[in-house]
Amino acid sequence: MPLDAAFNENQKTALRAWLKLLRVSGQMRKALQSKLLQAHGVSLSRFDVLANLYRASPEGTRLSELSKQLMVTNGNVTQVLAPLIKSGLVARHISKADARSATASLTSEGSRLFTLMAHDHACWVEELMQGLSKSDQKLVTELLGQLGAQSAQLATEE
Repeated sequence: MPLDAAFNENQKTALRAWLKLLRVSGQMRKALQSKLLQAHGVSLSRFDVLANLYRASPEGTRLSELSKQLMVTNGNVTQVLAPLIKSGLVARHISKADARSATASLTSEGSRLFTLMAHDHACWVEELMQGLSKSDQKLVTELLGQLGAQSAQLATEE
């Protein structure tokens, strides 16, 4: 018996939507990654770190908090931060109260570069979304918000 025969119509519809969401998200990430690398020499992962630090307080963000915001491990954050620190875009500060704790913040050069990248990024996202009307973009945002809330609720029930 073929596997898809074991799924009901609701499951098939949900699986198709899930696969389409993954495919489109991956395509958009790939396009943005390429554009960021080409224009600024920065990966999308590094851009995400810079964006989180840009929104942080001037004192910076604890690295453990940064990994929560990015939904990655502490090791991933350390790996992505290292070249940003080396290139002078991010400063890392060890806590005086607890040497095991550190924060990261943007340097003035990091802030300047992120501002340029953020503008380009917004233009590229607008370009990627131009196939949808403004009202359709709002609808997608609303639907994904509902989906995200449902997913978060299911995750907390486990």
